[in-house]
Amino acid sequence: MGRPTESTLPDLFQRRVESPSIRRLLLAAVDSFWKSGFHASSTREIAKRAKLSPAAVYVHFKSKEELLFTIIVVVAERLHERLAATSQEAGGPTERLKRIVQDYVAFPLKMYKAACVANTEFNFLNLAQRKDIVKIRDALELIVTDCLKEGCATGEFKIKDIDMMRMAILALCRSVLGWYSPRGRLSPEQIGEYYAELVVSMVDAAK
Repeated sequence: MGRPTESTLPDLFQRRVESPSIRRLLLAAVDSFWKSGFHASSTREIAKRAKLSPAAVYVHFKSKEELLFTIIVVVAERLHERLAATSQEAGGPTERLKRIVQDYVAFPLKMYKAACVANTEFNFLNLAQRKDIVKIRDALELIVTDCLKEGCATGEFKIKDIDMMRMAILALCRSVLGWYSPRGRLSPEQIGEYYAELVVSMVDAAK
């Protein structure tokens, strides 16, 4: 059986959000925040994109800020679920590190607009919301750290400083959004596989 995956943002929201109206608002907000930025996007425009009444946003969300938070947390939580599941799959540390990196790179690219919004508009969240997202990001980092520690313990990895290696791997994975284009010649999966091979080389994994 293949590993479960969402291929598009609408697919993710379909799986995670029960209300069709909320799904339409989330997708409309992603488009608006991506094109105009959080500050310049109005709830009226978001409702119009969703083909709902101007008051529809406030029926389901307390504020535009909460709408942004929902987008970011849905994507972040799903990425954490995927990496947590990957970290428990069969295979040695090298194979699991490859899969972790593949997911860490490919999944945000499949959710390209939402992932870009999460990166560029994060500071518009309130302090409590930012702390919630940081907790998820910390959990993602811990998954990578644990895999690196296991690889060192088994002798598969040769790493002088695990903390430095973790930061290098995370920076590499997160940098892809800065240059990726959905119109490019490589798919998210292909890019994920390429970066996974790079990371395996970085940890000097036994072949």
